[in-house]
Amino acid sequence: MNNLHSRGGEVEFDLYPYAPSPTAGYAFLALFGIGGLVHLCMLIPLRAWFFILFVLGCVGEAAGYYGRAWSHSNIRNGSPYLIQLMLILASAPLLAATIYMTLGRLVRALEAEEHAFLSPCWTTKIYVLIDIGSFITQTSGAAMQASGDPEGIKTGKTIVIGGLCVQLGAFAVFIVSVGIFHRRLVLVPMEVSRMHDTWRRYMWMLYAVSGLIIVRSIFRLAEFTEGANGHLYKTETFLYLFDASIIFLVVVIMAILHPGILLRALYFAAAARSN
Repeated sequence: MNNLHSRGGEVEFDLYPYAPSPTAGYAFLALFGIGGLVHLCMLIPLRAWFFILFVLGCVGEAAGYYGRAWSHSNIRNGSPYLIQLMLILASAPLLAATIYMTLGRLVRALEAEEHAFLSPCWTTKIYVLIDIGSFITQTSGAAMQASGDPEGIKTGKTIVIGGLCVQLGAFAVFIVSVGIFHRRLVLVPMEVSRMHDTWRRYMWMLYAVSGLIIVRSIFRLAEFTEGANGHLYKTETFLYLFDASIIFLVVVIMAILHPGILLRALYFAAAARSN
């Protein structure tokens, strides 16, 4: 069997070691759908256009879990398998890109460029480029893993592992960058940071969501390293505990402490000062 889409999308082997739970799949379809809608509704009045990728990430997650629910009826149907494999893997980098862009915007809004580890412009460009690379590798690797060709599966697995390693490394350096900026601004406050002390909670928000995505990436890395015969891959509960739940928690935290709220407040404060 060399093609996943033989005989109308069905293959001659099981694509899962279990029948995916439709209840869990539909539950996270609903949760990510609601999360995406909430962020879309916040994006417009806050004019936080950089959150468009975040909304798309929520849509991708929702569609991915729809694929898992759909797979329950036929674990040899390649179409829903491809949907869930590619979208659940590839949606996290879209959320990560928004987190990266948040730091640069906070640095500029706080008028604290001199405290940044890298200039806000370079911070956004470097991390978003890394994230694009991670997105492409994980998507292409997932597509290759969905092949019935053993060589393609092996290559796809290697590519996905590489993409996850890049994502892990990028977030590790990103957290260090957040920490350096945070410490410098505490030690040498700027006028804006003195006037709007709420910026501190947004630093802790960045630590929290970055840490969560690191945990998720470590789980995915361990899962792909173990392979199809590993305990992590064979136990569906782990996917929902260490991927779905963690990514949804990121969505919730970013809604409660939406960076657009602080950025909007700082924008109006700066406009009032200039007048």
